Amino acid sequence: MKTVKKALAVLDSFTQDIQSQGVTEIAKKLGLHKSTTFYLLSTLREEGYIIYNADTKKYSLGYKLLDLAGRIQYRRDLRNLSFPILQELAKVVEEDIALNIHIEGKRVCIALVESRCFVRNMVPLGKAMPSHCSAAGKVLMAFSSKAEIEEIISRCGLPRFTPNTITQKTQLFTKLKEIRTKGYGESRNEFGIDAAALAFPIFNGKGEILAALSIQSTVNRLNDETRPKFLKEGLRAAQKINRLLAEL
Repeated sequence: MKTVKKALAVLDSFTQDIQSQGVTEIAKKLGLHKSTTFYLLSTLREEGYIIYNADTKKYSLGYKLLDLAGRIQYRRDLRNLSFPILQELAKVVEEDIALNIHIEGKRVCIALVESRCFVRNMVPLGKAMPSHCSAAGKVLMAFSSKAEIEEIISRCGLPRFTPNTITQKTQLFTKLKEIRTKGYGESRNEFGIDAAALAFPIFNGKGEILAALSIQSTVNRLNDETRPKFLKEGLRAAQKINRLLAEL
């Protein structure tokens, strides 16, 4: 069992009924040496995942786990808060509307309102997708730090999916700068043929990028005639969500 798995097993050994344990108790339960268990507990304690009671000489789960749980709750709150606005936008533009976040450098759709269009630019709900070839992914990257962008490129690469896919880092950085200047991102035939989208940044109360709202369309429907309306309504919807988040 690798060290990370062992540390996770230590955390998982605490239950609703067993909220505090000693080193020997945990080591016996997991089949680990006492010295190994003590090392894992000490490391988890330093990081705030475990707390130690000197009187009872027992360990219990730390408050850092509540912080992590709070981040999940924040995403759930984001979805619930945004969904009525996504529905409203979908009615106005008659296209699929998605709310996307970054997970390990990939764009993941966490909320989706589908349109009645027969031909659609489908976004899989909950599936991790490349960031560099989608409007939403590029928006999420554009408002991240340079170090975060470099990490995403290093981890995920810039694979080609169509002739329009951005595969050069210098070209990508130029596009991301353009997105920051304009305040929105666009993709056309970059991940799939005939797919087109516009995306708009969603920020938390500190002004940090949190998500991207996207209008998922096709190259035929997202054209010079419809783009002004899509931009206007997409920006308006994103601003509504940003105002609500700022009040949290």
